[in-house]
Amino acid sequence: MTASAPALAAHGPDSDYFANHARARQFPWTLYHQPLERDLGRFLARVAAEHPTGDVLVVGCGLLHEIDEAPAGLRYTVADIDARAVEAVLARRDPRITGGVVVAPEEPIDLARTFAGIYAKEVVEHVLAYPAWLAGLRRALVPGGRLWLSTPNYGEPWLPAIESTVLELIARRSGFSRREIHPTRFSRAALGRALHGALFDEVAVHATPTRLALTAWARAPR
Repeated sequence: MTASAPALAAHGPDSDYFANHARARQFPWTLYHQPLERDLGRFLARVAAEHPTGDVLVVGCGLLHEIDEAPAGLRYTVADIDARAVEAVLARRDPRITGGVVVAPEEPIDLARTFAGIYAKEVVEHVLAYPAWLAGLRRALVPGGRLWLSTPNYGEPWLPAIESTVLELIARRSGFSRREIHPTRFSRAALGRALHGALFDEVAVHATPTRLALTAWARAPR
């Protein structure tokens, strides 16, 4: 049910990238994505309260739907492995979006600057080398800066059951398979261990009300 930019490689070069992202605002896809966007909104409000004019890095920006509800004052730099996503976001001409960069898959992100907040919605499940990748995100935060992640919840049976049946049928009708779309699969405990292993503080991982996804908040050491 996810629609993140890194999934493009699994979809194949003929996938309709923008149509795939548009599904996030359509029922039944909203059952998955709306709880994520609500929690992300709370995260951005917390960052804005601590850094009213702070810089936020968006990793795996997609089409940046969530900026429509983002608090005023924050400035956003977007990063994605797909140039189309970065170009589409910059084309919005939103003055809050101060830059965009195409990054290499699997590589830790280093933009030679630090950020008050970083978020990556539906990205970490596509990263095989996630320990180094998460450590790179920590290094890209200011002391005490905050990280937010979301990822499918593979620690409970509900999402795997849906993925192997209904979602796989939908995917095949669109010309791809979901079987290899998420090479790294997290449970709540595994995601918490990964963040602690990357030396984050104040790690909190929760399942969404539908139990289909996980959201994680963490903080760089002060």
